[in-house]
Amino acid sequence: MKERLDAIVAEDRLTQAAFVELAAIYDNAAYVFLYLESNEQHVDYRALLPYRTAFFKNDVLDGRLRALCAQLNCEDPELEECRRAYVAHLDGKLTADPGRAEELEKLQEHVKEIARAGDRDQLALLGRLGLDISSGSARSIAYSVISATGDASRRAKLAGAMTTLRDKRLGALLETTDRMVAVRREDSRHRGFATPLDETMRRCSLSVEAARGLVDDYLVGAIEEHRALEAEIREVVGEVAAPMDHFGHYLRKLQGDLPVPLFDLQDCLGFVRRVAERVFGLTMSQLPDNGSQVLTVVVSRGEQVVGYINFDLWDAGRNRAANSTSGIRNRVDWGDIVQLPIAYVSCRFHRQPDGRDRITFQNVHSLFHETGHALNHLLVSKRLPTVSGLDYLPLERIEDLSMWHERWVYHPDFVDHLDLSADERAGMEFCQRAKILEYQRTHVERAVTAALDFGVHGAEEGGLRAEFDRLDERFDISRYCSLGDYPVYFSWPMINANPGASFVYTRSAAASAEAFAPVLGRRLDDLDPAEFEGRFAACFDYDLPSGTPDIRSIFTSYRDLLGKPIS
Repeated sequence: MKERLDAIVAEDRLTQAAFVELAAIYDNAAYVFLYLESNEQHVDYRALLPYRTAFFKNDVLDGRLRALCAQLNCEDPELEECRRAYVAHLDGKLTADPGRAEELEKLQEHVKEIARAGDRDQLALLGRLGLDISSGSARSIAYSVISATGDASRRAKLAGAMTTLRDKRLGALLETTDRMVAVRREDSRHRGFATPLDETMRRCSLSVEAARGLVDDYLVGAIEEHRALEAEIREVVGEVAAPMDHFGHYLRKLQGDLPVPLFDLQDCLGFVRRVAERVFGLTMSQLPDNGSQVLTVVVSRGEQVVGYINFDLWDAGRNRAANSTSGIRNRVDWGDIVQLPIAYVSCRFHRQPDGRDRITFQNVHSLFHETGHALNHLLVSKRLPTVSGLDYLPLERIEDLSMWHERWVYHPDFVDHLDLSADERAGMEFCQRAKILEYQRTHVERAVTAALDFGVHGAEEGGLRAEFDRLDERFDISRYCSLGDYPVYFSWPMINANPGASFVYTRSAAASAEAFAPVLGRRLDDLDPAEFEGRFAACFDYDLPSGTPDIRSIFTSYRDLLGKPIS
């Protein structure tokens, strides 16, 4: 891609076709790096940074692109709109203060370093307790131990010790996080916006007031759900001071002697294909196995191929080598330049001694969610590249289809499709219940993260502690969480790329719950793609409006599932 890009910019002038091609190259490169960065725990991502620099941190190349694009005047109106947007993007890059970008990168890495130091302290404690710390994170090891500990006081003591070690460097963490927020504010003001949130909301079709309403409503409902779960935990494990510290033990008590099953990976992928066929009228055909860990599926509607999905399979039972990536790309259809979209889906599994690939319920849930993103990527109606993947859509809609698709793990037809034994069915029902309870347990964490993100990036000054205190005054959140739970999230790619926009997950959770309700009580084979024609149009077309879902549907949908046998 870089060689072809260099050849294009070496020409004296750009043609319309050359502009489409160079935009597609940048789009493809951006999406490859996005995919690899999201899997950096399994890929030597640092070794790839020189390539990222060559594409995206090259002032000489940006200047040349700016000059070529400024000379061009596209006759095609849609293409001319893309060209103008790209020139504006390059103007922003070329006039940006590189010092702020470098400082922000260093601050993000420093936050991660502080968090890693806390993890090491926690692992050291667990090691002194005689636990095997050779594999797994400190958090996962402690969770397993607390879950299996019968004595409530010992569970509380270990949970408290882990929190104390996590917060040992909270002052430094807050100082670094607040500086990150300050740099984002400086960047936004440089580009003419009052706050980072104001800049982010340009990519939304919601108003700031509507987004604030989503954040507040979710926080109120999350606290109610939190209190209800605390009461349930106390009923099962006894009277304890901080019920959520005992959540893992509560689940263990609910499980009893019930074995948790693994599921056949190919059966799960088969059900994904059925949903695509019955809802979207798509055929997913697997290409012959080429011996790699990547399973490629051709997605068609009738005789027309609409794109490809690569299921990037890897065995969770061993250290994973980096898979090669041939490309992840958007749809391009202009003149002679036709490029079908490709999406990658990471899929963890366990290979059994008999050679069968088995997958946990948690990873089935993730597989379904990511396949929803992949289908969304393939079906987006845009045909010219100026941005990567689902960035084409308003921010508040990028999780709509993925969250809708993940809900099929609760559908009765999925259980029937797997052809489980009676014991396995009981285990599946427990897995479904545990997943819903886990989601209920994290409502407050999600809600406060969204509120802190929205508040601190919507303000012209002030840090994370002050924003937490303001929320505490309004909602009494310190009864259910602590400030130390949140700073590390402010180094995550989503918040860095779109400060203030964590509320998008809230809106999509509600929208997906409302959209899934009509199919929950129906058989998959009875669904007709014709009845869904246009129902998901807002997931594929930027210009359509975003609906305003009822936030309460997040809670009622899961309560309905918990109160109803799934079999």
